[in-house]
Amino acid sequence: MAGQIFEKGVVLKAQEGRVVVGVKRMVRGRFGRITQRITKLYADDSRRLASVGDTVTVAFARPISSSKRWRLVAVVNKVERAPEGDQDA
Repeated sequence: MAGQIFEKGVVLKAQEGRVVVGVKRMVRGRFGRITQRITKLYADDSRRLASVGDTVTVAFARPISSSKRWRLVAVVNKVERAPEGDQDA
């Protein structure tokens, strides 16, 4: 697993210095049905570059804390945010 890089993961939750990245994969079940699974990766984002909905690149790293084993390499695609006052009811 050393040196493993996931090119495209979507940030599910952003906190202080940590992001939760979801990586989708397709799994064939016992009877041939294909389902979609999401693996959650806890990544270090001490520079606070990513926000919810961004597409990011993460790489496997040494244990940073009890749950963080990945580090954020780059933000591939930033999501466009609407201004807070212009939300339709």
